[in-house]
Amino acid sequence: MIGQILDGRYQIIQELGRGGFGETFVAIDTKRPGNPHCVVKQLQPKSTHPRALELGERLFRQEAEKLENLGNHDQIPRLLAYFQERGEFYLVQEFIPGSDLTKELPPGVQLSETYVIRLLQEILEVLAFVHQSNLIHRDLKPSNIRRRQSDQKIVLIDFGAVKEVTSQEINAEGKTKFTIPIGSPGYMPNEQANGQPKFSSDIYAVGIIAIQALTGINPDPRALNGGITTDTSTGEIAWKHRVAVNSRLGAVIDKMVRANHLQRYQNAAEALQAITSLTNNSHSNNPTRFLGKWWLGIGLVGVVIPALVWWMTSQIKPPFKMLNYSNYGINIKYPEMWRKREDGFSDGVKFFPSAANQAQNCTTEISVNRSNLAQKILSLDEYKKSVIRQLKESNPQGKVTESSTYLTPESFDAYKLVYNRKEDNCNFQIMEIGTVRNAKAYVVIYSAPPSEYEKYLPIAEEMINSLTIVNTSD
Repeated sequence: MIGQILDGRYQIIQELGRGGFGETFVAIDTKRPGNPHCVVKQLQPKSTHPRALELGERLFRQEAEKLENLGNHDQIPRLLAYFQERGEFYLVQEFIPGSDLTKELPPGVQLSETYVIRLLQEILEVLAFVHQSNLIHRDLKPSNIRRRQSDQKIVLIDFGAVKEVTSQEINAEGKTKFTIPIGSPGYMPNEQANGQPKFSSDIYAVGIIAIQALTGINPDPRALNGGITTDTSTGEIAWKHRVAVNSRLGAVIDKMVRANHLQRYQNAAEALQAITSLTNNSHSNNPTRFLGKWWLGIGLVGVVIPALVWWMTSQIKPPFKMLNYSNYGINIKYPEMWRKREDGFSDGVKFFPSAANQAQNCTTEISVNRSNLAQKILSLDEYKKSVIRQLKESNPQGKVTESSTYLTPESFDAYKLVYNRKEDNCNFQIMEIGTVRNAKAYVVIYSAPPSEYEKYLPIAEEMINSLTIVNTSD
């Protein structure tokens, strides 16, 4: 269809994807100034029976009208047009530049509780509007949740309601039946698979996304090593044996993914209230203050966080007194029992837990570093690419995992990288966040032996969340 013009104005320029319900394309609107991009969804009816087409047209019009009302929300794409052409249905929606959540949830990478709590809040805030409009999304999964490039806000796309018009057939008695459940394997609860979706079906899908982020497991059973197991004795999803998680957060997620839909939060507003209570009762009220892309430092060292021993014995992060460190144009808080050491050869500082709690050589640490860039016009993306290039040159066999861009507390983009590194006889798992401001690079690196990484990650996050850049001119 590339090059084809639909409805006399929408010229197809790129295919985005295809599935059982049709195809999705990027098009340009030839009748608007500047020929802006838009998304065209072609919905292909499963049956060409006249009765099925008649019903499909009616459903299509009804659902398109619902989507048009949803488009009044800033974080839901606006419906620009809907029409029928040559026996197929088409939707035209606003194009959202950015990337979907699959970029933020790389397979095998366990993300932090801080990130997951904030992600749940972001998704549920938009979903609450959908539920208040008496609509069910029906197909929530990472690829249908986008991070908008302009402001890093979550945008919900690809509502499953419209797909209903393509899943109908006419049986031998001439009656219409719907043959394909709307939803995606791994994210779809039983009642939805049986054609009875509820508001709580969406809550189930969001809870599965949270488990995916925390465990690094793709819930889609069709994926390599994918699928989440179920406890045979209870029928509930079994996931907490794979990752240590705060008991209160774990309880909220467990309720989101209950097998019985009546035992879940009944809508997005209820689930959002439960998630918000976690942050309201925490001393860290802004879970994503500096969750920029972790940049793993090679010569541009960032922050590495030492692990606290008392964290090893507790599932819930205990409160601890934070001291303030200010130098090199940055402010960061660190636990009072930690040691700090300024780097005499660069603008940087390292923090270590008590020496008694560290192995002799394989130590956990957090480092913060500021460095001048040789090229004053170097962008964040260019800088990130140079870092990845250095990492691959120094360790050709190593794997570097990227995640999407986040915002710092001052709304500056940052990048995140995760990788492993071997030094002498020590193996380290490293997470790095970096940002570029006024021809300077600011990098935080958390480095720990793999056995200690998850135990001390919450402390690292606490420090990173407190980091602010206060001076970029010197």
